[in-house]
Amino acid sequence: MIETEVISIKVIEPKVVELVQRGARLVSVFGAADAHGKRVIHYIVEHRNSEKNAEYLSFLADAEGTVPSLTRVAPGAAWAEREAHELYGIDITGHPDLRSLVLHDGETANDHAPNRQFRAAVTEPYEFMEVGGVGVCEVAVGPVHAGIIEPGHFRFSVVGDRVINLELRHFYTHKGTETLFEGNDPADAVPIAESVSGDNCLSHAVAYSQAVEQAYEIVVPPRAESIRAVGLEIERLLAHIGDFGALCGDVGFAVAAAYASGLKETLLQASMKAVGTRYWRGIAAPGGVRRDLDATSARELARVVRTVCSDFKALAQDSLNTPSVQNRFEETGILRKKAARDLGVVGPVARASGISMDVRRDHPYGAYRGLSFEVPTTHYGDVMARAKIRVEEASISAHLIASLIAGLPDGLVFVEHSFKGSREGYASVESPRGELFYWIETREGRLSRCHVRSPSFQNWPALPLAMPDNIIADFPLINKSFNLSYSGCDR
Repeated sequence: MIETEVISIKVIEPKVVELVQRGARLVSVFGAADAHGKRVIHYIVEHRNSEKNAEYLSFLADAEGTVPSLTRVAPGAAWAEREAHELYGIDITGHPDLRSLVLHDGETANDHAPNRQFRAAVTEPYEFMEVGGVGVCEVAVGPVHAGIIEPGHFRFSVVGDRVINLELRHFYTHKGTETLFEGNDPADAVPIAESVSGDNCLSHAVAYSQAVEQAYEIVVPPRAESIRAVGLEIERLLAHIGDFGALCGDVGFAVAAAYASGLKETLLQASMKAVGTRYWRGIAAPGGVRRDLDATSARELARVVRTVCSDFKALAQDSLNTPSVQNRFEETGILRKKAARDLGVVGPVARASGISMDVRRDHPYGAYRGLSFEVPTTHYGDVMARAKIRVEEASISAHLIASLIAGLPDGLVFVEHSFKGSREGYASVESPRGELFYWIETREGRLSRCHVRSPSFQNWPALPLAMPDNIIADFPLINKSFNLSYSGCDR
């Protein structure tokens, strides 16, 4: 079980501010209701003792009165506080921008909010920031797009074809996923976690399962932990190879895009043969995994991974040495380190901007506790940097998969457990997009709250900061280099 420090809201701000000013990272801020139906607010902070030694600290405060905003000292709190304000009616004071985030005109919080007793109708139309000046034009893109992608609205202010400001608005696909968890037996809610972001369904299933396991002190069999890690690294490979191919496609390098797509399909078919599912859906659950990986399947999976990664390394080298690709990738969509740090950016996007962080190393979980690997980092912060980080991480994933399969321990893959009493727990994993954080609470053996802080929710606010001084035609490329999930953000 976790330890959460319960303190007065009068001192929560100074305490968290002090931690942030000393270099701590604000991971999440979210609302909830206590056992008496009163509003409370949670703060999760990562405190680092060194680059490779970090811990999560949890704080809880009453939120029936006003709650001071942390956004001015920790800009990464902005969206989280807006969400808590809308869905829980928490009165956030001193926030620089409390325009609606999750709710759109005419919606009410009880349509989506966990603990539906908190209602707050949205009555004022959302107003985008107006950028004035000679020759400034607005270009609106979305929320309905020409491609087969989920909805998101992007409002560009441009002079000619050069972007001077980008404002985005999401949550058109807000499904109230956190509400769907409520009332479920913890063992039955894994499919809900898997639905948050379909291409990272295993990361969500493992993060959710680990939060439940921490809350109920469940010891997962080592073999199950290793199988989870194999699946997580294959999921990372699928994401990075697919992303790289899509980047090549965005600059007209069609052959490389098609080849990357073929490599991804090879991995998907290998996963299907090994565990009976292409995206590892239905595998992880609180207590372990639902399907074992036999020796023959494991060896074949390792062979396919080795071949695919060798081919991908050659493809990436050829692509990144092509002048036309270099011309489009280099110095495009630069996200500065300070901006990335201020907004709490995570994952490959953070590492491409010079921030060395990786949950697998900083907060080792499961089989990663026994693994050693490098965390690739560069400081350029452009499309090329984000592409190279993904290429390097794919190579590391291949080595980790080989090591995990070679050392796959014997034993059980699942332990049964009954979920009784009232508990809370949290966990994080390094998904392909970065730190994925789950916090769960149960009352009398049923989920009463599940908070999901996805890497996309954390990283979307940083995208507009990479757009100024780029041409509008480069937006699809810059957007793809961030590779953020609409569904994962909107939840």
